[in-house]
Amino acid sequence: MAAHCWRMVSQPRSVPRHDGVYLTCPAALLRRVRAGGILSGIEAACLRRGLCVSGALSSPNRGDGLPDDNVPRVGKAQNAADKSGTQASRRRTNNSPRNLSPSEALAGQRSAANMENSQLLARTGSYSAREGLRSSPSSSEQQQEPSPPPGFKWEYLVALCTLGVVICYADRSNISTAVLPMAQQFGWDKAYQGVVLSVFFGGYATTQILGGKLADQYGGKMVLAAGVALWSLFTYATPAAAAAGTLPLLVARVMLGVGEGVAFPSIHSLIARNVPVRSQTTAVGIVTAASYAGTALAFGISPLIISKFGWEWVFYAFSGLALLWLPLWLPVKTLDKFKAAQAQAAAEAAADAAAAAAADSDGAIARTSGGGGVAAAAADPWALLRRREVWAICAAQYAQSWGMYGLLNWLPTFFSEYYAVQLADLGSYTLLPYVFQGGLGAATGVMADYMIRSGWRVGTVRKLLQIVGMLGPAACLCLAVSPLVGASASLASGLITVGLGFSALTLGGVSASHLDVAPRNAGLVFGAGNTAATLAGLVSVPVTGYVLQTTGSWPLVFGITAFHYVAGALMWALWAGDRPLPEDGGGGAAAGDGGSGGSASDGEGEGKGHSH
Repeated sequence: MAAHCWRMVSQPRSVPRHDGVYLTCPAALLRRVRAGGILSGIEAACLRRGLCVSGALSSPNRGDGLPDDNVPRVGKAQNAADKSGTQASRRRTNNSPRNLSPSEALAGQRSAANMENSQLLARTGSYSAREGLRSSPSSSEQQQEPSPPPGFKWEYLVALCTLGVVICYADRSNISTAVLPMAQQFGWDKAYQGVVLSVFFGGYATTQILGGKLADQYGGKMVLAAGVALWSLFTYATPAAAAAGTLPLLVARVMLGVGEGVAFPSIHSLIARNVPVRSQTTAVGIVTAASYAGTALAFGISPLIISKFGWEWVFYAFSGLALLWLPLWLPVKTLDKFKAAQAQAAAEAAADAAAAAAADSDGAIARTSGGGGVAAAAADPWALLRRREVWAICAAQYAQSWGMYGLLNWLPTFFSEYYAVQLADLGSYTLLPYVFQGGLGAATGVMADYMIRSGWRVGTVRKLLQIVGMLGPAACLCLAVSPLVGASASLASGLITVGLGFSALTLGGVSASHLDVAPRNAGLVFGAGNTAATLAGLVSVPVTGYVLQTTGSWPLVFGITAFHYVAGALMWALWAGDRPLPEDGGGGAAAGDGGSGGSASDGEGEGKGHSH
């Protein structure tokens, strides 16, 4: 019998289980020892008192064994786990053997005795945060990522979002080439061309934050569908508006921007809620790279359409792409893993509360469960806009978009005037930079996720890619108009191509940063950053037209753009963040719930839920 008792203590896993729980708690050991009849009554009483003291030192709502699935129960919110750990620490201090009163010892005795109730053990399977640290990443991630509905494929969702972005940028970029014959037909000067090109951004800025907030609150699927329908309608109406006069044309351009303004915020909200954390930067890279593909499509095809059918058919052809996209998009199934995780946590908390209440009614156990863990930091989405991490996103996107939108709208004019490239040949010079940028941008997302999974800190990855992605284009743009290039349009095109390639690295930087600092309000924060980017386009395009009208200096235009790149890189290096902010509503556990930055301090893990 002594050998059997020693085996129970030294090898608890070898002890038989009762209702799925190993019988290794103090009361269970005492019962088996007494059943063996090897101790006298006095010795058994002494042993019973000692074991009851040890029972009082442990958490009174759990046994030492694991549930049937061998997976520790961990609270969803880190602040709830910390609170539970603090309470447990206080209990251990107050109930130390030196300070244990007879009444407290009796309470501990009752607690240990009640652990023999197997139904209670099975019902209250909650564990401390220390035990939760031993859980594997895969088990934790399975708890964080709810089961998708039947037929749901996030890869298909991302593919359709990518196609939607291609259509979006093709519809906004086609006028950059069409403006040349339009200006000849209607007699527009450079300043007025800049107004026509830039007024789009006035409408684009009005729906960025609104679209992101609506997508975060109600889902991004229908928000994106409404945007596609609206901008396609006004793309089709642009030729008639231009013929009708200045006001109809400007209204059509503004409404085109209103429709396209909801596109990226709703897509990024969908990514935050539907794509697994470890693949979110990859998804962002692919979707954002589609903007370059759409621009390349417009720059490559528009000259051919204009030369064969006239400039009006540029708008007719691209507006019809929505008729192909909407029938594929509307049946798509989406989910919201934040709401699903919150509902699951609330259900677990209710079950734990019911179990604790039942235990209290029997006088068995005090309620100290940490399994619910739904208490999170108070969410204040609008307060996010006051954080410097969000301002870093806005500053970087403003500076970067000054160059992006400037090139987007004036690149055909640059090659036509500065290097005397004919209209029919513009496609070969303006297409390649965006094709290269799109391919590298998609690869950047994959590379960023790989670096994070390999142990790189999220902040290091974001800052490195963003800074290189801004300083590289600044250098290349200055070289493209320098005397070293001379009159070589092909060399200038090569430099601009390399510069835009560097710019694609930012897809692993600022383009994914909102998923780090505000996963639950990704649409809102992205909308704020994209509003700043839109303001850059609203200012840079007419300013460029004015500079060209008054000075005719393309080197001055490119120098101003380079200055913005350098200033934006500096502000990003100083202010960028890499973990969920308290105002996002997730507290320290935001990453655990599917956010993307909560454990950036760890710098390792299987994905952004553990290290992103």
